[in-house]
Amino acid sequence: MRINQIEPWLREHGAEVQPVPLSARFNAYLSTLPWAGNGIDWRDLPHCSLRLDDVSDERVVDWARQTPVALHSHSLIIDSASEPGVMCRFEDAMRDFELLSNRPDLYICGVGLVKGEVQPTFDRFIERRSFMTLNARI
Repeated sequence: MRINQIEPWLREHGAEVQPVPLSARFNAYLSTLPWAGNGIDWRDLPHCSLRLDDVSDERVVDWARQTPVALHSHSLIIDSASEPGVMCRFEDAMRDFELLSNRPDLYICGVGLVKGEVQPTFDRFIERRSFMTLNARI
């Protein structure tokens, strides 16, 4: 994540930088899934997709509300197993993920907060693939 470049956004949205070990744990979960090329092989996984061509932020949020990630008030966004992630409100994650990472692929999972402790649900996730498509596990 581009933490230094997004610090104003983090403050404005009450988002928090998450430690690298949490990104690595999310990545370890993702690595258990089938892969094709640079991303997840969705052919045998139940999922829904949204093409990002000329799609408004609100359309992305509406689409994401139909996915299991929306069962959580917060989301964790990562674009690397070796860099910190960002935890923010679900709708902020879906509206602004393009501002947070300039890498073609990123991953967003649902997060619950229990007494202020981050509790990710890795199997409820969305993949952004090649800047062009969102795929959500359902």
